[in-house]
Amino acid sequence: MNRPLTILAGSNNRLPPPPDNLQYWGLRTSPGGVGVGEGVIAILEFGLFVFLATAGISVVVSLVAHVYSMVLEHTADVSGLRQRLARYARIASGLSERVEARKSTAAGAATVLFSTQRQEAQLKKKVRELEASPHRFVRILGHELLPNRPFEFLVMNSSVSHQVKRGERHAFFDSSWARPVPVHVWATNMEEARAEFERAFPRTLGFKITHAQSLPTDVALTDPATMTLEAAP
Repeated sequence: MNRPLTILAGSNNRLPPPPDNLQYWGLRTSPGGVGVGEGVIAILEFGLFVFLATAGISVVVSLVAHVYSMVLEHTADVSGLRQRLARYARIASGLSERVEARKSTAAGAATVLFSTQRQEAQLKKKVRELEASPHRFVRILGHELLPNRPFEFLVMNSSVSHQVKRGERHAFFDSSWARPVPVHVWATNMEEARAEFERAFPRTLGFKITHAQSLPTDVALTDPATMTLEAAP
């Protein structure tokens, strides 16, 4: 059992001196031990050693890689590879230029196609107007010059006729070919006129002649062989 500490007045009993703080907390070095300062210095030395060792290893690895790359350049055909890469780069540049040129050509072709489609639509509109016109629509082949004479063929297209009966429209020919239409061919005789007609309207496309006759020439024609040329002023 602990007894309370009693200090008598006038006695020689004194309190023991307070302990040294460094010695109390274990920070003061003992004669046979190692202090905190020396431990910190040892840690710093170890860290510096690790840093220098890592830096040295990195330098050595870089030098080895550089030497190895130089050896590869000398042993391998690096110059040939560089030439091939340069050639491939030129080829790629040429292909890019060709692509741009093709784009320009395609743009021009699209413009021409649009213009052609517009002209086609206008021509189809005129054909429809002629079909609805009460006047007679006559197709003419050949040259209206002597010694040619006019021959008339009444022609129809069987494919167009079948599609018109079904309420459809032919993809290439207008609906006027569904019934006989007149075609005037200028030639020297009937055989030549028939050959000229079949060359322009072949049977393979569905055209067939329902009637053929020679027409009288009411208009005086001039033979180009007998024409006199006037001198230019």
